[in-house]
Formats: sequence, C-alpha cells, structure tokens
Amino acid sequence: MTSRMVDHLCHTGGQFIKGEVSAVEAQSADSVAFKVNGNRHHYDQAVLAGGAWSMQIAKGGCEELPLDTERGYHVLFSESAELLNRPVGFADAGFYMTPMYQGLRAAGTVELGGLNAAPNPERLSYIERRVRQALPDVGPVSDTWLGFRPTLPDSLPVIGRSRHNPNLIFAFGHHHLGLTLGGITGKLVSEIAAGAIPSLDVTPFRPDRFS
Repeated sequence: MTSRMVDHLCHTGGQFIKGEVSAVEAQSADSVAFKVNGNRHHYDQAVLAGGAWSMQIAKGGCEELPLDTERGYHVLFSESAELLNRPVGFADAGFYMTPMYQGLRAAGTVELGGLNAAPNPERLSYIERRVRQALPDVGPVSDTWLGFRPTLPDSLPVIGRSRHNPNLIFAFGHHHLGLTLGGITGKLVSEIAAGAIPSLDVTPFRPDRFS
C-alpha cells in the first residue's frame, strides 16, 4: 500500500526523497526546512507525520509536546493460520490473534517504554504462553517484532499548525489507530494547508492544548 501511495505521488507531480530526516527548521516567516541526509529542503509548508519519532525529528524546530510510545509486541506462529478463520480478540490477555498467509499473528499489549529501550523478552514469552494455552496445536514461533505507537496523555492525536512554526503542520499521535485514521487525517491536513475550514472540528486536536 505504501509503495502505491508513493507511485501516485510521483505520477501526480510530487517528488519522493528517501533518507533520514534529522531536523526541522524554521527558515523564515514564510518557509520551513527539513534536513534530510544532511541536505536542507525548503518548503512553503510542511507536514510532520513521523509517528512516535515526531518529536525526535523536530529537535527544537517547534514546541515540545508530551509524546510517548505505547510499545506493542508481535509473535508470529508458522503453519498455524488454519486454526482461526477470523481475527480473535483475547481480551483478558490484551492482544489479538489474526490468521495471515505467513501464519498466525498474535499482537498487542501496551508497554510505556520509550524508543530506545531493548525489547522485553518477558512480553514475548507472555504472548506465546497465552496463545499456546488457548490454541494447543499452534506451531513454532517464526518471528517476533516490537512496534511503537505514538501516544499523548489525552489519547487524542495532534492535528494542526505548530504555534512556534506556523508553516509546519502536525499530524501524529494516533495511538493504536494510525492506519485507521490516516485517510481522514490526510483530508484534514490538506484542508488546513489550503487555508480552508476543516470538514471536522479540529479544536480537540490542536497542538497548543498542552501549553
């Protein structure tokens, strides 16, 4: 899906630059710059949508926001997709089990551990143990993974212009629902960038609500 979005961008006149964004800088009252692979790229407006890494990317180029991460763990069991024919929530265990072509994926739980701490093996062992209790015929573990959900204290994303750098539009902090809310967030951001009245009241998501 991501590659198709990039293709659409390029086919409609956009430019895709692959690299590490190390800083966001306010260049003037009318422009903002992203530093990518050591080179500055200047724009009239820009969107910061870096998920859990958004504040790390900004690095003083805008106001600080209380962004944290809800770390979620993923365990993939090979040769086990046939055990379920739909996603099943394991409510008391805090994760979902989903049949996929690679196998059975068990993913979820919440750990407030930041971006830099090593994965907690106890979390992975817990998920595996609970899956085997529920599905004794599940196969061996073929892969494990840790993901970072961008999280704010009030469980709402930040969508709107930076107070310190109004040429920069924030769009991050969607917790567990980044992919789900990506479409409507993109619509709102495009309306904000165009100076139009957003089709949804974005007041609850304003960046200055934590100041």
